Amino acid sequence: MALASPTLVRVSGLWYDDGNIVFQAESSLFRVSLGVLAAHSPIFDDLLKLPQSQDQEMYEDCPLMVLHDKAEDLANFLRAVYYCGFFEPPPSKTTIDIVAGVLRLSTKYEVSYLRQHALRHLDTLMCNTLQDFDALKSKKTIQSTESFSFFIADLVHEMDLPWLLPPFLYNCTLNIKKVAMGHTYRGEERCMNSSQQLACVKALQPLEKWYKGDILGFLYWTDVDGCESPAQCDEGRLKLACSSFDAHHCALVPFSGLIGENVRDFVCTTCCTASRDAHSAARDALWEALPGLFGLPPWETLRALREHALTSSDASSEMEPIKTTTRPEIEDESEPPLSLFH
Repeated sequence: MALASPTLVRVSGLWYDDGNIVFQAESSLFRVSLGVLAAHSPIFDDLLKLPQSQDQEMYEDCPLMVLHDKAEDLANFLRAVYYCGFFEPPPSKTTIDIVAGVLRLSTKYEVSYLRQHALRHLDTLMCNTLQDFDALKSKKTIQSTESFSFFIADLVHEMDLPWLLPPFLYNCTLNIKKVAMGHTYRGEERCMNSSQQLACVKALQPLEKWYKGDILGFLYWTDVDGCESPAQCDEGRLKLACSSFDAHHCALVPFSGLIGENVRDFVCTTCCTASRDAHSAARDALWEALPGLFGLPPWETLRALREHALTSSDASSEMEPIKTTTRPEIEDESEPPLSLFH
């Protein structure tokens, strides 16, 4: 018994009566102008120049082309091409699903200006320095979601953007259960790719050693120059050391967030200042070492890769999206056969 064909649905706002090609992605249909796409993409421009085959599958008098892309990705990509304001560069806000879809398909179909917009949004998550890491919440244009670091790690691995990886792989190690067993994103069970999974596992022991031996090293001092009350400060450091600093989860947390504002309840002003300085130096050193802990090139190399990615756009493709208005949603009542043309 043959399986029934899926119900095909015309996507709201991306079905134009004057369009001259129909794309199918999964069970979604898009009727658009191939000329509009060709103006932005050399891939679609080449397609426009091809003669139409006599056995070409048709849908409502238009060539039907099945694309092996996710329907959500294709919808976001086409909206970014057609709608002014849908996908603007930073500081405009967006979502990670829109960024991911536009990045994938602007890369695949060589739409340089959209790829650059996507990269610049991802760059707002990039931490070139520890100061950037501390200020991340104020500069990012992409809202965090469930399993956010795992999604970003998968995306940048897929798109070969290693300069974004270190802080996100670090964040992944904070939930080793998800690293080992998988994570959930929008109800879908996912697993890290094996290379990143292995990198996270290998980084765990060095991170723990760095945290307890260097980041928290000041808690084990017994003789501080200029200490105003050595016995009381030694006792205070012991109390702090017995607090819940038993994992590397706090390795990159600033001193005030790690110890709290009440540190002077435990040690004198001199010890407090010396502890803060030692913690800051160890935290800086960990940050510089972070890429290597995950088997990545040093920051200098990653920063050069970032600079190249963000400045390699083709100026000739810097075109504005076509301004249109939103169309009402239209559902297809019939079930036309799927095209095998791709």
